[in-house]
Amino acid sequence: MTVAKAYEMFMQEQQFRGNSKETISYYKITLNMFLDYCGRDLDIEDLDVMLFKSYQLYLSDNKSIKRVSIRTYARAVRVFYRYLYFEDLIDININKLKLIKADKEVILPLTDYEVKQLLSTFELSYLGERDKLICMLMLDCGIRRGEVVNLKLSDIDKRNQTMVINGKGSKQRIVPYGNSVSQQLQKYISLRGARPVGNGELFLTIEREPITSNAIKMLFRRLKASSGISRIYPHLLRHTFATNYILGGGNLEVLRVLLGHSSISITQIYVHLAAQMQIVNNRFDSHLDTLT
Repeated sequence: MTVAKAYEMFMQEQQFRGNSKETISYYKITLNMFLDYCGRDLDIEDLDVMLFKSYQLYLSDNKSIKRVSIRTYARAVRVFYRYLYFEDLIDININKLKLIKADKEVILPLTDYEVKQLLSTFELSYLGERDKLICMLMLDCGIRRGEVVNLKLSDIDKRNQTMVINGKGSKQRIVPYGNSVSQQLQKYISLRGARPVGNGELFLTIEREPITSNAIKMLFRRLKASSGISRIYPHLLRHTFATNYILGGGNLEVLRVLLGHSSISITQIYVHLAAQMQIVNNRFDSHLDTLT
């Protein structure tokens, strides 16, 4: 069997499992990169650990690709390998499919000053109120970009100030929101109208079409210039929510549920980020200063 045929089988399996459009798009893009590298006519018997490693080294030769991105690309290939292994189509030691080491980058969540700075940049218009609500939901609830796009009017429980979030792998969770989001939601809906449009999506364009994930990408490109916060991107708002939740004394297991993480080990990164933010926020009392 060729790698191209195995790829078709894998993609059909992802659709059968009910994976989101974003997940399927991720596999389509990243696995086609891998197929371009190894050749679509390659026999799957030649898929071994050495090929997996050499592909990552090939990507690392491109200085414009960060190592964290290489890991993202290779992670899809590893899932592909594991699928073929458990289908008894290849025979390798899947425990040896290691990802290349990532560059150590410090994630610095937004400070309270930066959050205020960000929320002050929006215009008093339909698009301004819509985009402000998008950012507030990410900051107050920690929801992902794709989850924002998928939000529907019917997912909002205004009385209890909660939302049903349709997350990765068709998993649903309930997330609460605060009074400031509630007020901004009312402002936006008064401009949007409470009547369902299309499939009932909450966020609409000026033409009253559902927004796309790409529209949020474009929003954050504009925010880099208008807010003056050059490091801003959608997931940073999710990091900021989670870090502030821990700083406020929140429970790690509750945070895992709020974020929609499948494992507590993923959520634990925010304990480290919260400690870093405490260092940034608190005044450093230097012992050396008392001696000079």
